[in-house]
Amino acid sequence: MRGFWLPLVLVPLALAQEVFHPTATLVRKGKEVVVEKTSPDRMGLAWIEEKEKGVLFLFYDPPPYRVVVRFGKEAKAFASLALVDQPDAGGGRVELTGGRASYDPKADRARYQASPAPDAVTVEKGKLRALGSRLVYRNEEGIAYLQGPTRFERDGEKKLTGTAGGLFYLVDEDRVWLTGGVTLVQGGRTTKAERALVDEGENQAWLFGKPVESVAKDERIVGDRVRYDLETGAIWVLEGVAGAIGGD
Repeated sequence: MRGFWLPLVLVPLALAQEVFHPTATLVRKGKEVVVEKTSPDRMGLAWIEEKEKGVLFLFYDPPPYRVVVRFGKEAKAFASLALVDQPDAGGGRVELTGGRASYDPKADRARYQASPAPDAVTVEKGKLRALGSRLVYRNEEGIAYLQGPTRFERDGEKKLTGTAGGLFYLVDEDRVWLTGGVTLVQGGRTTKAERALVDEGENQAWLFGKPVESVAKDERIVGDRVRYDLETGAIWVLEGVAGAIGGD
């Protein structure tokens, strides 16, 4: 079926002072996942296409603006291009990545080009800020996956930086998983693990691996499961201590 472009510049003058941003909303277990175009009316594109059993949304924001996806209160994701599939029967899907879109008046339709380049997508959860190439959220599962390679940073008592193969955000649990080989660098210490569960509310992470290895100037700590303080970089080996070597 045909879609339609929102000619927002035609809003009556009496409403000119009101800021209207086109949005699409998916609902999961009472939580709203809201996708919003943020650029001014004269910029970017908001396209809505009615399908046989649902609606397809296309939002594009040119720099310096970006489309934002809000997963509840704290978790957010940003990129220039968003595609939202909103079926009548529920569920739905959001894809967020880099790219461009425009309205083709001759064909009376929107055209877009996705560009999932490194750092095209930003995910923010509490103090954690991660960058990747493409994010896909499936509402039936309640999981958003940020494709890597992923790099991240976090401000705390000691600044944390790191890399991972990818990132999962679990909407129901409001937690972040870093996967695919994780490296954390903080305060002169480098820690490597297979995966990490990040709990921003507790300022803690749980690292898993065979083994997890943490190396400082004169110290090497190894274990299978490690608790990690995101503020300071302090660690505690919880399972599978394979060795701890320290120096004066």
